[in-house]
Amino acid sequence: MATTVRGRRSRPARTTRVPDPAGSSPSATGRCRSCQTHPVLVVRGTKKLRDRLTGVTPAVDDESTTVLGDWFATALFWRPHVALLVNQKTFLPVFMPLAPAATLLQRAPDAIADILRRHGADEAFVANELDEMRDVRVAATDDRSVVGVMSGFGSGGKFRMLTRGLALEELSVELAGMPLTTLDHRAGAPNRELAVILGIDTGKVVQFPVDRAAAPPTNPATTNVYQLKVTLSGAKPPIWRRLLVDGGATLHEVHEVIQAAFGWWNHHLYEFEFGRARYALPDPDWDMDFDMGSPTRDARTTRLDTVARSGTSFTYTYDFGDFWEHKVTVEKVVPASPELTVPSCTGGRRHGPPEDCGGVWGYEELLAILADPTHEEHEERRAWVAGMVDGDFDPERFDPGDFVDHLQAIRLAAFDN
Repeated sequence: MATTVRGRRSRPARTTRVPDPAGSSPSATGRCRSCQTHPVLVVRGTKKLRDRLTGVTPAVDDESTTVLGDWFATALFWRPHVALLVNQKTFLPVFMPLAPAATLLQRAPDAIADILRRHGADEAFVANELDEMRDVRVAATDDRSVVGVMSGFGSGGKFRMLTRGLALEELSVELAGMPLTTLDHRAGAPNRELAVILGIDTGKVVQFPVDRAAAPPTNPATTNVYQLKVTLSGAKPPIWRRLLVDGGATLHEVHEVIQAAFGWWNHHLYEFEFGRARYALPDPDWDMDFDMGSPTRDARTTRLDTVARSGTSFTYTYDFGDFWEHKVTVEKVVPASPELTVPSCTGGRRHGPPEDCGGVWGYEELLAILADPTHEEHEERRAWVAGMVDGDFDPERFDPGDFVDHLQAIRLAAFDN
C-alpha cells in the first residue's frame, strides 16, 4: 500500500468557469462528453453550498473526465464550518474546511488527492486525477442516493468529531469504511469500492469501527401504540401523514419517523414544542446566542409517552431557514398487538415538499412555476426538482410505501442511534 506523499507536481492553475454556450449541442442525455476538449471536474453542490460560492456560474452540460467522475458537496455548519464532498461512483467521503468559501473549489482537488493517498492510491493514479481536475466547475445535485449518503456522513461525522475529537482527514478515512445499503450488491463500503477501482485487495481494507459503547441504550417496547396525525402548517391543500409510533420511542426517534413520512432528508435542525417546553438536540451556545428562553431539553432521552397522551397536540419544526412547522396531534393511544406495526405510516395526503425550496410560500411559488411551461424559470426549476426527488414529481401523489425506504436511509445515517 502506498505511503502518503505530500509533494505536488507543477500543473496549470485551476479555474471555476462554465463552457461557452455557443459550443456543440448536448446529447439526448443533456450532457455532451464529446464536446469537452479539456479536463474538467464537476462538483455537484447542494443549494446551501452553491449559495456560498460567489462568482461561480453553474455548469450545465459538463461531465467529469476524472476516473472517479463527479463529486457531490455540501456545507456543514459545524464550528468551524466544514465542506463535505462525496464521490458519486464510490461514495467516498472527504471532509475539509469550508472557509474561505471563495477558494473551496480550488482547494478541493488537493483535499481529494490527500484522501486517495490515505486509501492506498499510487502516485500515478493521484497525479492523473489531479491533472483531470485542473478545471473545476459547479452544478446542482442530480442523484438523491448520493445526497442521502452525504446526509448520513454529515450526521455521523459530527457525532464522531464531538465525542472523539477526530480531525477532518481522520474522519474522512474512518467513515469511508461505513457499510452502505446502496453498495450492498457491490463492494459494500466506499473504501472497498475504491479498492476495486484501484486494484487493491479488499481483504487489506481497514474495517469500519463500530463503537457500541458510545451508543446510548435503546428503549424497550411498551404496551401502548400512539396514533399521530402530522399536518404541515400553512399548506393548501393540506399535506398530512398518519403515523403509528411506539409510546416508548424517544422524541428524536419520532423526529426520524416524521422525516421519513414527509420525505425529508434530515439535513437540518429540528425542535418539538410542548407548551413552553422545547425538545431537540441541545446546543447551549445556540440557546445563549439567540436568547431562546428556557434551555432545550434532550429529545434523545425524552420518551413520547412521558410528554403526550391521547388528545395532546404539539408542534414539530424542521429547518429553521425554510421553517417547516407541523402540528402533531395524538389521535388515540391503543394497546400494542401483533396486528400493529410500529413505526408505520398508515395514511396521508399529497407529496411532501422538496428540501430547501423556501418553506410553504416558496413551495407554492415552485408549484406555480412548474405548472406554467411559459415561465422563464420553468426548465431550471423542473431540472432542480428532478435532482431532489425520486422519479417524476407529482405534488398530489402520496405513497405510504415510500416510508420504509426513507426510514431505513435515515436510520442508516444516524450513527448515534
